[in-house]
Amino acid sequence: MPRPEPPTPPDGPTSPTRRDCKAAIDTGYWFEAVCFKDAYTTAPELLDRVMLGAPEEAVRLIRIQIRTTHPFALSPAEVERALAWAGGEGRVSALAALHRGEPAGFGITLRSGLRAEWRVVPVRHLTLQPAGCSPEADVRAGGRH
Repeated sequence: MPRPEPPTPPDGPTSPTRRDCKAAIDTGYWFEAVCFKDAYTTAPELLDRVMLGAPEEAVRLIRIQIRTTHPFALSPAEVERALAWAGGEGRVSALAALHRGEPAGFGITLRSGLRAEWRVVPVRHLTLQPAGCSPEADVRAGGRH
């Protein structure tokens, strides 16, 4: 016996709706925090990954993560080096490199021998946005840009 067709909705058959979009090529900053178990590890463990909109956001995220690294996990020399980078010339150099379109980053070695690295790479990426909406309106509506 043939299977009956489902009833047609009162508004007619359903079909995917077409939505016009605006496309733009934007510059973003690809942030990654990784951890190498030893010098011979080929693939690091991914700790964090996010696309950010400005070099300042990327460097701020590195600084926050450096400062919140557990102090007992670092030797006194690494603590000093990490805080010097976060509060001084290291962050300024990283910002300058990112503004020039160059990658930047920082790495520390934990007492256990693990190596943590923060990397930021400027990238060009495609952004799609529904036509008729501004990025600000999308954010106010709860969307992400």
